[in-house]
Amino acid sequence: MGKLQFFVVLCYLIPVVVVIFPIGLIFSYVFKITGLDRWSNRINNFLGYFWYRSFFMVTGRTLDVSLEGWDPKGNNRFLICNHTNALEVPLIVSLPYLSKEKDIRLSYLGGDIIQRYKIIPLMMHKTIVEAVIYSEKKPNFRNFKTDVLRVLKTRSIFLYPEGERTFTEEIKPFQTGVMKIAYKFDINLDVFVVSGFMGYSNLKEYKHLSKSKKIYFHYCGSILAKDHSTFEAYLAKAESLMKDKKRELEKLERIASESK
Repeated sequence: MGKLQFFVVLCYLIPVVVVIFPIGLIFSYVFKITGLDRWSNRINNFLGYFWYRSFFMVTGRTLDVSLEGWDPKGNNRFLICNHTNALEVPLIVSLPYLSKEKDIRLSYLGGDIIQRYKIIPLMMHKTIVEAVIYSEKKPNFRNFKTDVLRVLKTRSIFLYPEGERTFTEEIKPFQTGVMKIAYKFDINLDVFVVSGFMGYSNLKEYKHLSKSKKIYFHYCGSILAKDHSTFEAYLAKAESLMKDKKRELEKLERIASESK
């Protein structure tokens, strides 16, 4: 088992072996089916925050988070972020508590992995958070589009536009499928970026990240679909916002590693 794989296993063991997770999910499900959706949602959001905090504490990492200028309230939208590896999940699902908006209603868009990890809170528990599943093995684009638009009536949806884990700190080109849905139906985008998660690997090129032991999670800006006359312009703006912020964070990472 490689170093990165070890940390992934450690990360995903936390919601399995720590008793607060199964107990919390049971209460959340009961609240959900009895119509107390607000309290179900609050439990989910707290579990995500506890998951992230536990993993960072165990692995000795600190978080530099900047959500200045982000307004999570108002119309439902897509929240997008780059996808380095599976270690980003607990950080992403802790977003409501990080933003100090405990009642943010988020759903998550994912592939077949959601079907395989029912115990893991939030994006991995479709019943509670109304996660949108896209099956890579048996794709059904019509049903997928219907599910997305249905969930957007009550929640914002978080997704990774690169469409896969990249296992690199480089931001890859966005997949166009879901983004075309966003543009066609005037869905606005809130853009975020994470940086530093490859510091959990043993690759020499990321040694400075391992040394700094700091993870960055920043808000890049929002994109209004109505402000872009073409889909290509809409997509390019989202990519540039994320990549520009990533370059800023990489400079901070170098400074942090040199100060150690």
